Amino acid sequence: MRLIDKLIFKDLIGPFLNGLAMFMLLVFAIGYLFQATDLLLQGIGFAIVFKLVVFSLPEVVTQTFPMAMLLGSLLAFGRLSADHEAVAMFAAGVSFPRMVRVVALAGAVISVIAFLWNDYVVPPAKSAYWDLRQEAVMHLQKSDRPLSYTIEDKDNNTGVEEFVSINGGYDAPSRTLRRVSIIKYSHDPNRRGQIEAEIYCDHAIAKDQQGLDWNYYQGYLILYVPAKETGKIESSSIIDFDELKSSPRTPSPGKNFEGVMNADIIDSNRKSFRDLRAEIAQDRAKGRFMDARGKEVDLYGKIALPIASLIFGVLGAALGPNTQRGGSKTVGFGMAIFIVFLYYVFYRAMFVVGKNGGLPPILASFLADIVGAAIGLALAYRASR
Repeated sequence: MRLIDKLIFKDLIGPFLNGLAMFMLLVFAIGYLFQATDLLLQGIGFAIVFKLVVFSLPEVVTQTFPMAMLLGSLLAFGRLSADHEAVAMFAAGVSFPRMVRVVALAGAVISVIAFLWNDYVVPPAKSAYWDLRQEAVMHLQKSDRPLSYTIEDKDNNTGVEEFVSINGGYDAPSRTLRRVSIIKYSHDPNRRGQIEAEIYCDHAIAKDQQGLDWNYYQGYLILYVPAKETGKIESSSIIDFDELKSSPRTPSPGKNFEGVMNADIIDSNRKSFRDLRAEIAQDRAKGRFMDARGKEVDLYGKIALPIASLIFGVLGAALGPNTQRGGSKTVGFGMAIFIVFLYYVFYRAMFVVGKNGGLPPILASFLADIVGAAIGLALAYRASR
């Protein structure tokens, strides 16, 4: 029986490694190649773009593990069928589940490796990618796309301290934000959620290198004064200005210029499983249950995607004997791409549904795996007969 395991493993390992390389190129070309080309055309140096490519590869590897496992098992069992080795094994009394055992074990090992890779290698690489990318385009990038974000009250833990809306985008070379609106909320626990001040300006410019000191131009500032007895607003003052310097009393972007540019970058791959779980606990403690729900979907996704390697291995083994002799590699590669496409469409759709509250986070993350496992087991049962 050990000879059978060795035979299937030898037929599996070669296509798996080839599939890993082919799918890495495919995923990289779809997700990152055009971005890298665009950066080169903007004048970013080749060395920096090359580093960006290197930092993007760990995430690509995580996505290609299940694809490669599917292709490897498809071609391995397709070859066993084409060479009539599967018939010989059946005649010798070897059951199909026994033949698939080595594939299942390999898939389980690949799943563990994928999880560890995604938890220890991808987060620092992804963080380095975004830091380097932001540094590379700092003197080139202009954007008209609006962005907004909130500043939390970290000292008193009373919720949101400010809400910042930048409707006109930003200009990186001049370190300018356009059409800026900032709402500052009260620190007083008795006035939680009430507006303390708000500011609007045509543009704001960072005056120091770190971007923590801002000047506001052509706008107005509204200050709300509450009554001491009731806490209700009894008066307000409107200050029009052509130029206003930031102060502790005035609202501010709350970030340096680089932080503002990164405010709309939400990438859970920059965080490890432990860090993301701690962040979810903090969100729940502060009552931000919707934010916690979305992050829980990402958290369980860090497990669901690696497990797909095991599921795809069994699924490929069940489908492998159906590939035709002589065209097994071509048919197997095409079938693998088609199955992977269906899986990722369903996988991402469930992520969106889960983050919007349509499904419990754990079910949204694992539903694609559950469906894939059910189909794989059904096909494996059919093949065993």
